[in-house]
Amino acid sequence: MTTIEEHTEIIKECMDDINEKIKSNLVYERQKIIGFASSESATNLFAVFLHSKNLIEPSFSVNHRFFFSIKIAEKKFDIDFSNKDKILDLLVKQEDFRNKLCYGKRKNIETVNSAIKNLFELKNLLENNKEGENE
Repeated sequence: MTTIEEHTEIIKECMDDINEKIKSNLVYERQKIIGFASSESATNLFAVFLHSKNLIEPSFSVNHRFFFSIKIAEKKFDIDFSNKDKILDLLVKQEDFRNKLCYGKRKNIETVNSAIKNLFELKNLLENNKEGENE
């Protein structure tokens, strides 16, 4: 069972890695690392959000494969929370970026930048929702 503190540390490590690639202008060259790190960050951000609102059991582990499709995500997270549709949509998009960036031939810079943008949009949405209602 991963604690909120452990999820937070994973997020920090992955986000630091992504930001390091951005600052070093290595986004294109390190797109596989960004694909994995952005997916791992997204999954852990969502886990922190769910745990902080007590929407899942402490032993529940959020897996990136849960976001292979909207249908799977909605089935796995049959719970109610603010901005659910938008959050799940962003998580599914992040999983798609993971698959595009991590497997197969190198993608264009726009795809890599879109993956990063999607992650930061999700991060902002989850952090704003975490501070909001707490039902």
